[in-house]
Amino acid sequence: MQSIGCAIGPELTVGAVTRQFARIEPSKRALHDGERSLTYAELDRQAGALASALLRQGLQRGEVVCTYLPNSIDYVVVVLAVARSGAIFSPINPRYKAFEVAAMLRQAQPRVVLTTRALDPVLRAAAASIAGHDMLVVHADAKQPSTDGAIALQPVLEQVPQPLPVVEENDFFSLMFTSGTTGEPKGALATHRARMLWVLNATIQYGLDEGDHYLGTMPQVHSAGLTFTLMHLYAGATVRILPHFDAREFLRIVESERVTSALTVPTMLTMIVDEIDRAARPPSLATLKRLVTCGSPLPVATKRRVLEKVTSQLYDYYGSTESNSMTVLRPADQLRKPESVGQAFRNVELMIADESGAACASGVVGEVCCINPSAMTAYRNRPEETARAFRGRWFRTGDLGFLDADGFLHLVGRLTDVVISGGVNIYPAEIEHVLMLHPAVLDAAVVGVPDAKWGQAVKAYLVLRGGARLDLEEAQRHCMAHLADFKKPRSVEFVTAIPKNAGGKTVKSALTEATHD
Repeated sequence: MQSIGCAIGPELTVGAVTRQFARIEPSKRALHDGERSLTYAELDRQAGALASALLRQGLQRGEVVCTYLPNSIDYVVVVLAVARSGAIFSPINPRYKAFEVAAMLRQAQPRVVLTTRALDPVLRAAAASIAGHDMLVVHADAKQPSTDGAIALQPVLEQVPQPLPVVEENDFFSLMFTSGTTGEPKGALATHRARMLWVLNATIQYGLDEGDHYLGTMPQVHSAGLTFTLMHLYAGATVRILPHFDAREFLRIVESERVTSALTVPTMLTMIVDEIDRAARPPSLATLKRLVTCGSPLPVATKRRVLEKVTSQLYDYYGSTESNSMTVLRPADQLRKPESVGQAFRNVELMIADESGAACASGVVGEVCCINPSAMTAYRNRPEETARAFRGRWFRTGDLGFLDADGFLHLVGRLTDVVISGGVNIYPAEIEHVLMLHPAVLDAAVVGVPDAKWGQAVKAYLVLRGGARLDLEEAQRHCMAHLADFKKPRSVEFVTAIPKNAGGKTVKSALTEATHD
């Protein structure tokens, strides 16, 4: 029996993720958001219907389809439909404003963009700044076409799926834009095979099965947020969509709906444990089999609180848009190697390289490189940057770190983040880690600023906990108790928030735009 609207074949393609359970358990719930739900059969049929409709609209193999959507059930339908059509899926962060959206559109050159009626004015404003590019707009939350020509998605999902073309493993599945933590984002092209190998390896790594109930808190625009949804669907689990993260709602859903899996970033975990501390009654979270964090290293103080108050089944993984999952720190190693991001992920080879590309000895800081079957193929339309990103088969992450004697990776920062003060290399991640140990500090980011005497000086941006007080002298004393004197911040700026991207990573290029106290 063939899944509706999906070509038969054994290929590892994203569009086939739901195929197995649409066949063997068609009435099982695949997705729900607290109000609406889809069974595996319904999800499979709707993905086929949308793929068929896109092709009837003239979408060609290899063209780009963008989503400018918040987390929703329809988001997942769209991803599967685009994958089945042979087009390339490319997400745009729904929090982006017109200027940022225009930058994405210029690079992606999409044939179709799916958005909501509320976000449509921002999309139109962005598109107006791009001369000579026509695109079809689809409103995901509409039941009737709009007067300006936008198609309504909901009637399309009720149409009968038509036969679809065969999609090959080595066709491009996604155009994911890098986090832009140090400058303009770049579009990373990755194949269906690359994404599906991540799905398969992660399903094994985290021990997923059809009995799992996953709470999707991460934005689907983020590569990990999307992949964790896909891998739970591949395993036959049920995925609970949370449109926007809220710590109190997270805890309520985990307890009341008996959630077994969740993916977070360190900022979310901080809010979760703070919410537990405020609660009149500690929630029962015993059903959690795995709580995964990513995006940036989890501060040790927060890690201990999570292990004590949430679950002992904590995983921390390290990855990037281009190279995807590279390491995982398992529950048994959380306190044994608390400052590590783990050992190499399945099928991944790690190397710490010096400036010549030679492997560094254990404990020596260098650039983190990997050979990963889930890595991108290329940056779209950027051949020179693609060439710089690879050294033979090794992908150069641009991150600095070292491997300890047991093969655990420790990150110390980005190549571009290194502060060179008086000719000495200073790694911001090390200082950020120490600052986060101070009880008054909720979040921290460290950068280098020009200095007439030393070339660069260390500056810290700090977010304080509610009611807490801290000044430069106290911050310096705290750092000097843990670090060499030359690493202490020479200046501190207190802000209400550290700018983050969808994956929870600090966007240091935007620090000056943070909302100041």
